[in-house]
Amino acid sequence: MSPGEAPLPARFYPAGGDAHGHPARLAWDDGMLLVQPEDSSGLLRVPADQLRVEARGFNHSQWAIAWAGEAGATHTHLLLVDDARIAPLRAAAPALFAAGDTTRRHSHRRFRVGIVLLAAIPLAFVGALLLSVEPLAERLVDHIPPGVEQQIGEAVLAHTRAAGPMITEGPAFDALQAIGKRLARPGEVLHFHLAARPEINAFAAPGGIVVVHSALLASAGSAEEVAGVLAHEIAHVELRHSLRQIVKSAGLRIILTGLSGDYAPLGGWAAQLGELKFSRDAERAADARGLERLEEARIDPQGMLRFFETLAANTPSGPTLLSTHPATAERIDSLKAAIAAAPGAPAQAIEIDWGPVKNALKPPPGPPGK
Repeated sequence: MSPGEAPLPARFYPAGGDAHGHPARLAWDDGMLLVQPEDSSGLLRVPADQLRVEARGFNHSQWAIAWAGEAGATHTHLLLVDDARIAPLRAAAPALFAAGDTTRRHSHRRFRVGIVLLAAIPLAFVGALLLSVEPLAERLVDHIPPGVEQQIGEAVLAHTRAAGPMITEGPAFDALQAIGKRLARPGEVLHFHLAARPEINAFAAPGGIVVVHSALLASAGSAEEVAGVLAHEIAHVELRHSLRQIVKSAGLRIILTGLSGDYAPLGGWAAQLGELKFSRDAERAADARGLERLEEARIDPQGMLRFFETLAANTPSGPTLLSTHPATAERIDSLKAAIAAAPGAPAQAIEIDWGPVKNALKPPPGPPGK
């Protein structure tokens, strides 16, 4: 410390004294530490070679300067100085602080590592929760009662109704109901709805709900083609693909709420969703189960194949149905192989004249020109 520089504030704990310490002032003069306790007129002079300096405190933010007490004393004198105030003394006697600086560097390194680890813990926890979403979602799906599943499906249907008009009568509606009735098993409750939409699409919702767009019926060449699409969508219902997809997309908070028995947030979430997209595995499973249903109903499975092949070949940009139910070449080949491997009983035609159905879905003619 240079001459005339202000003394440093410190806390002095004399050998054999109390544990509270006393305010003191420090200075450095020609290799000597000068200590002036504020409650004593005596000035202590301690040679540098008698001093021991250590970094102490939380994150080593204090310096402890100790030296032996008077002859015969069993305790040492101790000074505590905050690191923020020690700079003048460090500059005057840097050798005293070398060992403490090394300790502080190691401590700070450990402290930084600890901070990183503390920050990583919640991130790891969040990651573990995200990884656990799928098994939690599966558990919730397994515990949702049929009545709640029906309510969730109704919420999805309400979203569809709000998006545009529905067709509730006429040849197209009647044809859809007749095909659906042919596919339904005894005691099975299925609900078929016809939405007036220009996109070629169909989708399944929980609770046995199947929605078909009018454009799909208009583009089909026969009732058997529509039956193939319906069989596929019914399979999604039967395998609970729609419910599973809704639950997985809902997020961890809604899933945990559902596991506690409160399904209302899940219904609210479902009401915001449109058509769902399924994985390739889900689509393949629905194809296989749909073919089984067609065979049970004695409906020609070639209708399903023809419809997807026609769409894939004649719609380069891909209709909505192919974006939500991708008819890849692999899927079409799998359908062909499955149909060839299980010829089943002879098919019975669906007795529906498809011409009036298509005519009913044609847009009305515009006003005559003047």
